[in-house]
Parts: sequence; structure tokens; C-alpha cells
Amino acid sequence: MVPGITRRGVLLAGALLAAPAIARGQGTRALRFGHVQPPEGEINRGILRTAELLKERSGGRLRIDNFPSSQLGGERDMLSQVSSGTLDLCITGPGVLGSWVRPLSILESPFLTRDFAQLQRMFEHPAVQSMRRQLAEQRSMRVLAPWYYGTRQLTTRDRPVRLPEDLKGLKIRVPEAPLFLDMMRTLGAAPTPMSLGEVYLSLQTGVIDGQENPLPTIAANKFMEVQKYVNLTGHILVPLVPVLSERSWTALPPADRDLLVAALDEGGALGGQLTRDSEQRLRGEFEARGAVFVDSDRAAFQRALGPMYARYEEVWGRGVHAALQAL
Repeated sequence: MVPGITRRGVLLAGALLAAPAIARGQGTRALRFGHVQPPEGEINRGILRTAELLKERSGGRLRIDNFPSSQLGGERDMLSQVSSGTLDLCITGPGVLGSWVRPLSILESPFLTRDFAQLQRMFEHPAVQSMRRQLAEQRSMRVLAPWYYGTRQLTTRDRPVRLPEDLKGLKIRVPEAPLFLDMMRTLGAAPTPMSLGEVYLSLQTGVIDGQENPLPTIAANKFMEVQKYVNLTGHILVPLVPVLSERSWTALPPADRDLLVAALDEGGALGGQLTRDSEQRLRGEFEARGAVFVDSDRAAFQRALGPMYARYEEVWGRGVHAALQAL
């Protein structure tokens, strides 16, 4: 069993094995799409748009059955299901995918990129293309074009964080991904990995002191009800990537693959634009409800992460980080 896979995920995967990955009935094919995002969030709205377009353009032959809010387990659970072919699609970050093919974590490394256009170019770089092929060939998971998920900021309950040393001793939730664990340890915090669906209660009860996510995700999950400070670290510009089971991909005729990829691209464009719109307005909304925004020293955070970049040079490939930054 892959480390971090829960009993719940194993049971869900077993239940799904009773049915083929692509359901066939009444002339339709249903693709199951599982994810951790809330129903009202920008990413889920992009997925709903994808489903709408796919159904419309296929004349009802293809449909997406959407499972938001961790209904099928956490991100690692669902990736395991996609790998085995018992789930067709999920959407996750490269940091989590790095648990399967470690070099892919580079695409979610802190302070890597200036903007999303540069990040999109990175996905077509030969080194990254090689990582994507490795994931498909060794883990039966096909990574498609990235969606914009926002820029990650750090929230805390009792302490503003202007400098890395302000994090010392704080328990900070991170995704279940080695890169995020290493990032927080390097900065002096105590990283606490957990699924997104567990974060609100953990913040409310004091199990953790803070978390880091883009502002729209913070809003959709109502984290500011139980946090005071929004520390503008801007440490990661986040891509989410649709991940498709190779079994599901090969079962689709080429024309249907094209329909699916096009619908995902357009759904991602909508989700990304909604995310940008939300980022523009949310600061005012949060401040009106009593949140305190802190201008963190981003350059100090980047310097503090120097040892982590050095450790990961062998993981990512020598010179790859610098080559991607130079695009």
C-alpha cells in the first residue's frame, strides 16, 4: 500500500472495482471525477463547465459524474484509485504527484515562477515532459494541462508572520506532499499534513495554528472564521492538474479524447478566471470581517529556503530548477 493511503480510500477503491472505470449504459460513457474542492469553489465550477461542454459536444454520449469535497477520499486516496483504473479523473497539485514521481514536485516548488503563463510553458519543457511520461508509464496516470489555482498565502490564528523566524513552533497544515513538509520544516514550523476537508475543524479546535492556501480556497472553506492573520507570503503560484487514468484514456476513441481534453481546457480557463477575480476582491471582504493582512518579507522566505533547494537538486535534476525559472 502506498504510504498515506487510508482504510477509507482502500474500501472506496474496492467498491469501485465492482464497476468498470468507464460506465457504459444506454449509449453513454460516464467518467467519474473525484476531488477535494468544495461545491461552491472556483475549481468545482470549472469542472461543472467541463461536464456541461463534454455532454453538449458529444450529443450526450459522454458525461462526467462529479464527486467534490473528498467524497471519494483524500488526494492520495484518489490518485491511487486513478492509478489502478478504478477512478477516471481527479485534480491535484504536482507536489502530491511527487509522491509517485518525485521530480514532478518541482512544478509546485516555492518561488519558482513569476506568473501562470510561465508555468504553462514549464509543462512543455523537455524535462517536465519526461516526468509526465514517467508518471504515465510507471503509474498509469496521465497529467493534462494545468489549471490556475491561485497564489498560496499563509493564515495564522494568534501570531502575525512577517519573517521565517515568526513561524517557529507553529503547527501549520500542509497538503499530504513531501515537498510541503520539507518547506515548512526548513522554515522552522511544525508541518501537519492532512486532507483539505479536515482543516476547518483542526483550526477551530487548535490542533493546528495555521494553514496555507490561495485566498479563494481560504474563502470557500471559511477558514477566516477561525483565523485572524493573512500573511502575504505569496510563496507558491499553484497549478492544479487534471489526472486521468491511463486505462480510461486508452478506452476512449481518439475523437472522444479530443473532446475531453478540449472541455477540460475550457473548464480550466473558466476556473482560473474565477480564481483571479476572487483574488482581486477577497482582501476587502476579509478585512471587512476583521482579518488582519500582514506584508511578509517574501525575499527573506526565499533566502531561508536555500537549503531545501540544494537538497532537491538531485531529486529534480541538476540545473532543471534554474532552466525552468529562465523560461
